[in-house]
Amino acid sequence: MLWNKNFTLLAAANVFFHAAVYMQFPVLHRWMTDVWGYTGVEAACMAVVFGLSLFIPGVFNSYLVDTFSRKQVCIRSMIVLGLATLAYPWTSATWQIVALRVLQGSAFGIALMATGSTLAIDVAPSHQRDGANRAFTWSGIAGMLAGVVIGLAGMQHVAFTQLVSASACLLAVAMVLIGYVKISFRAPLDLPLCSSDRFLLFRAVPPGINMMAVPLVIGMLFVSVSDFSFYLCTGLGFLLYLLVRESVRRQVDGRIQVGAGQLLMIAGLMALHHPEGVYPLYIGGCLIGLGTGFSIGQFLQMMILLPLHCERGTGYHTYCLSWELAWACGIFLGVYLQSQGKGLFGAEILIAVAGLLLYQAFTYRYFKRHYQKH
Repeated sequence: MLWNKNFTLLAAANVFFHAAVYMQFPVLHRWMTDVWGYTGVEAACMAVVFGLSLFIPGVFNSYLVDTFSRKQVCIRSMIVLGLATLAYPWTSATWQIVALRVLQGSAFGIALMATGSTLAIDVAPSHQRDGANRAFTWSGIAGMLAGVVIGLAGMQHVAFTQLVSASACLLAVAMVLIGYVKISFRAPLDLPLCSSDRFLLFRAVPPGINMMAVPLVIGMLFVSVSDFSFYLCTGLGFLLYLLVRESVRRQVDGRIQVGAGQLLMIAGLMALHHPEGVYPLYIGGCLIGLGTGFSIGQFLQMMILLPLHCERGTGYHTYCLSWELAWACGIFLGVYLQSQGKGLFGAEILIAVAGLLLYQAFTYRYFKRHYQKH
């Protein structure tokens, strides 16, 4: 059974973990512009620093989880992430903020690898590991949306120090839940210190680059939409996808799923930029959530089917890194375009269309060609 006690604890921890991290994006951005006097672009650069820092410990991933206790690697990386979060109110120079973002990004990267790419696979039955990767991804997206809502709503009423404390508390809950997970003992392996294992799977990079069109648009929306009800509606749309996913997946091939997903996102963007009323905000959120589900569901399926034997964790971590980097770059691109007095609607539509065309023209054929070589 997939939803055994251990996997349920991990999925719940993943929700709290992502909520803790994603609530910091709006909170830190506001803090850097209001307290430190950074421009929007300068503050957005810190998001990119965070996204790029996920790659720093990547070459050590396999050594860490196959030499030390996998659960302890996960928990200790979360401790580092939480301590760095609590340190922000005590910073007195820009280099300290940069250092904390690098430290947080590195710790987040290790924790992502240790949870979704390692522990979630360890506790899942071997014949249900595809489902485990999907379910773990959905729990992360739920946590992402919850974190954005908490951050946007909280910074209107709560002081910055209390918000970073709340983020650290969410991380503490995630650590407690992971602490209850039972993991079979694994003898340490004699592995090289550096490798690409559990870091980047190069055969999964092309669909990963194509997939980045989705979080890139979502990151730009995060810049332009500050009404947290929009993200609640996005969650509602994503929930609708989860309800219909199984029946649609059996009857519709990948090309149609990604096509439908991207077209739904485009329709949501068009509704969102309707000039009057609040209903377009709600409708746009639901359509974007539904479209995100269809597109990401297919891209994720490709990236967990392309790996060869014992490469599943590496393929899944490649997906995670692609998502996080694109989200951060979307924030930067959105802020930059706004600083230049340009609207985001045209760029968002262009990226969504480009993602659709790239999938239809190249990625689908690439997947078929390389998957058939297994």
